[in-house]
Amino acid sequence: GLHRKKQMPLFRMFRREIFGNGGLFSSAQPGVATTQALFGMTEEDRISHLVDLTQKASLVLERELKLTGFWESIPARNKLKADLQKILLSPEFVKLPDLIKNRAHIISRIMEIAEKNNDTILYAE
Repeated sequence: GLHRKKQMPLFRMFRREIFGNGGLFSSAQPGVATTQALFGMTEEDRISHLVDLTQKASLVLERELKLTGFWESIPARNKLKADLQKILLSPEFVKLPDLIKNRAHIISRIMEIAEKNNDTILYAE
């Protein structure tokens, strides 16, 4: 599963940015999973793609944030943005709706979350 404090903020942002507010977990009965194929994927597929994307992005984030003076170093931040873009544009995620079109916005949201949650990402157990 995902780490509640380190990874869930990213997961929620990806869910919102990629599928919109109603694009996931929008079954008529709360708690009942539907197999309705929104965006050409079952709910299970959407969740598994989001979990995979979240884990890959958070792994890169954690690795880069450990560098001393990361937030003061523009080249380090640019490298992180490039690494995140590489993940977003990888073959397994390009089929997600609007991901390519919104990648710059999504990357800036990841950076905002990383800066806001820097200590949590680095030190939470």
